[in-house]
Amino acid sequence: MSGENLKLNFASVSLSGDTDIHVGFRPFESDILSSLRKEFGETHVFRTDRENDTIIDIPVAQGAEPLSDKTMEIDLQETHWHWAALLNAALIRTFSGKREIARDFPVEVLGSAQRNFISHGELPEWVQKRSLLEFTPRTIFGSDGQPQFGLLCDARVRNLLLATCDQLIKVGISPIGRYVLIDHPPIDPRLGLRPQTVGRVASISDGQLVLEDHREGFDTVEASRARLSGSKVDFDWCVRTLLGGEADRVLNDAKLATSQLHSGPGRLRMIEETLGFLRDQSMEAVPGVQFEISELLDSKSPSFPMRELIKKPALVFDPSGTRTDSWNERGIKANGPYDQRTFTPKKLNIAVICQARYEGQVETFVAKFLEGMPDIKTGRRGREQARYGDGFLRRFQLEKANVQTFTARSPTLNGYEEACTAALAHAADTGIQWDLALVQVEEDFKALPGNQNPYFGSKAVLLKNHVAVQSFRLETMSQPAAGLVFTMNQMSLACYAKLGGRPWLLGAEQTVGHELVIGVGSHVATTSRIGGGARQVGITTVFSSDGGYHLSERTNVVPFSEYTSALTETLKRTIIRVRDQDNWKNTDRVRLIFHMFKPAKDVEAEAIKAAVEGLELDNVTYAFVHIAPTNPFVLFDTDQKGEPPWAQQKKGILGPSRGMHLKLGDYESLVVFAGASELKQATDGMPRACLLKLHRNSTFRDMTYLSRQAFDFTAHSWRIMSPEPFPITIKYSDLIAERLTGLKQIESWDDDAVKFRDIGRTPWFL
Repeated sequence: MSGENLKLNFASVSLSGDTDIHVGFRPFESDILSSLRKEFGETHVFRTDRENDTIIDIPVAQGAEPLSDKTMEIDLQETHWHWAALLNAALIRTFSGKREIARDFPVEVLGSAQRNFISHGELPEWVQKRSLLEFTPRTIFGSDGQPQFGLLCDARVRNLLLATCDQLIKVGISPIGRYVLIDHPPIDPRLGLRPQTVGRVASISDGQLVLEDHREGFDTVEASRARLSGSKVDFDWCVRTLLGGEADRVLNDAKLATSQLHSGPGRLRMIEETLGFLRDQSMEAVPGVQFEISELLDSKSPSFPMRELIKKPALVFDPSGTRTDSWNERGIKANGPYDQRTFTPKKLNIAVICQARYEGQVETFVAKFLEGMPDIKTGRRGREQARYGDGFLRRFQLEKANVQTFTARSPTLNGYEEACTAALAHAADTGIQWDLALVQVEEDFKALPGNQNPYFGSKAVLLKNHVAVQSFRLETMSQPAAGLVFTMNQMSLACYAKLGGRPWLLGAEQTVGHELVIGVGSHVATTSRIGGGARQVGITTVFSSDGGYHLSERTNVVPFSEYTSALTETLKRTIIRVRDQDNWKNTDRVRLIFHMFKPAKDVEAEAIKAAVEGLELDNVTYAFVHIAPTNPFVLFDTDQKGEPPWAQQKKGILGPSRGMHLKLGDYESLVVFAGASELKQATDGMPRACLLKLHRNSTFRDMTYLSRQAFDFTAHSWRIMSPEPFPITIKYSDLIAERLTGLKQIESWDDDAVKFRDIGRTPWFL
């Protein structure tokens, strides 16, 4: 089976030598701990013992003694909870003076500036793309059930713009409108400078940057002291300003160069070389006690975590559950949608909104969308098929639609709003209700401010009047037919879902009376990056365990300090709505699974727990699962030679397969939601596994069940035919936040349009 030969970027770490040592201890005080670390950080490691409310100091330099008058003897072999801090300190000592250490936990080490991944004769030295090594101590559990401590090592690339703003201004680069940072001296002199974002440049006066949206005390800052961040936006903009017409080629060359490091073979090579270097060093935990670093952990070892390849979920296309398929496109073509017998209306009223100058082209496009493209076949030679031969109407068992076109005189907000208003007036005059609006937009609209954007303007007008909206770009219409059929597939799926249809459901086995899977997301309702006065909006999406979409809910816009209580009330109100709708009994067994975009703090988990207990349900369990796409784990499959096998340039070499699941312990799992086959191109590097972390206050703790369920929800998107990179419980919350952020900039918009009305019970945001 797939996954027979896996490697994890984890090397087991053990100790050798006399591990009986003396350490100091004193009562805990935060100020004392900070001053001790500042003064003695190079010679001692300081740990806090929360149970005994003490500070423990461990001498790590030759000749150093405990700092406290009170000491005790410990055996490092038995006190493994000190190992992570001691290993971090050993790494810093190893790289100090040899490489720039950017961070101390996890330890981040920059590669040499001489190995810059971007180069051009006109580029100054302060424009850099450098390798970055990241080291994370971690404990995981093997298939033998035994814990093992080790070191995770990863390699990536960091962009750096090291020029100060006065240097930028001299070469014609104005920082106005961009956020700047300043560098502070490190607490530990062995580390690099500590950057801090201080504000956005509003103007420049006499060598001073006048800031807006700034931190307290930073109304202005010297141009000679500030610099830009290395974000992709700022980095690419600087390169384009410096190089003009040559910039795209240079940036593309740099992308190709860094793809060698991001690729499976390149990343694995650098990780193994780095660990080999560390083995050759004298890495001591304390004087006389060595850290011994093993080879990378592979699946042949009994210490490797338990693993499985999660099966693709069965998608159900009829209420009886007899029509199923693991491939959504094939299943819906063969069986039609899940709710084809109950969906209404069958005869749709469709308004087409487009610019007058493109009316003919748009009508041709809409005809293809509705009726299909049976003459266009794609696929490998001898296996060609018409991917969109049926069209929207036949695929979803609909009758011939009433289609009317309304044109915008100009590609402006006002032009589109007038066309939408004309469509609504026509509906009122003729006594019909528009079910769906197809709105033609342009790629360039993305660059417009929200309050001038026809995309958001037309959505605002139509959604307020209960009309589902599907936009399509002018550039999409110009696609070659072989690519257009795939776009039509996605568009038809999203349209049916926005109309309130259910294309399919998940074939979930009902093990309790009721199970809800609730996505908990949020977005910051402010344009400030610094965070002063930040106000949060909590967003929840609610699904049944079979993937049935119930509704989405949002908290009011509240200060961050009130966010937890607002979210709790919203969750309670949401669950009550579903409970009443589905006629739950108080004695029914109920399971609530919360998918969270960030780690649940104890106070949040307790608040949600209190809300659940307030529902007066006698038999309820719940799980708080943090879905973490960004994590330090990298999983390699040495049998993966790249996809597709027949292509000359293969993607995803050494990448794990979609569905691979590693159980790291009772509270953590790694799941590959998008594997080698799901990458778009070879330069995308290799797929990463997502880390699922279960909060300790959860009362349902089956990580295997939770991991499989999360995986199933990546295959259940009604937005696209391909799998999502993470579960739709989280993805849908992100989409809602993104849409609302744009819509709020339209003066006439009202959030209640999608909160209390029927359209709010559909995935209008797809």
